[in-house]
Amino acid sequence: MKPLKVLAKRGEDVPWLTLKDTPGFGGADIPGVYCKFFGDPDRGPWFYLVKHDPGTVVGKHSHDGDVIHYLLEGAWKLGGQTFGPGFFQYERVGLEYGPIISGPEGSVFLAIYDRAPSFHPAA
Repeated sequence: MKPLKVLAKRGEDVPWLTLKDTPGFGGADIPGVYCKFFGDPDRGPWFYLVKHDPGTVVGKHSHDGDVIHYLLEGAWKLGGQTFGPGFFQYERVGLEYGPIISGPEGSVFLAIYDRAPSFHPAA
C-alpha cells in the first residue's frame, strides 16, 4: 500500500455520523454520540470531532490503542469531577475508564487515536 502523504478535509465538508456509522469504532452504538471522521477508513489517521447530546452517558470502556481527548465545548463529569473546555485526557491502550457523562449543554471534543479505536464496553 502506498503511504498517505497528505490528507486534507474541511470540517464543513465532513458529515456528522452516528457512532455506529463512524469508521473505526466497530459498529458500537451509543445514543447521543456523533462524529466527524477526518481520516481514511482503511488507514487512518484516526482523528475525530465528537459531539455528545446533553446528558449523554458513555459507559466504562476501553480501546485498542492510545487515546487523546481535548474538550472544546461543554462539560464532562468523569470520576466524580466535572471538567470544562480545555480539559486534556490521555489514556494508554487497554485502560478501562468511564462513565463519561456530558453536561446539560452537551459537549464537543477532539479525539485522536493511534489506530482504529474499536470501542470495548467493560464487562
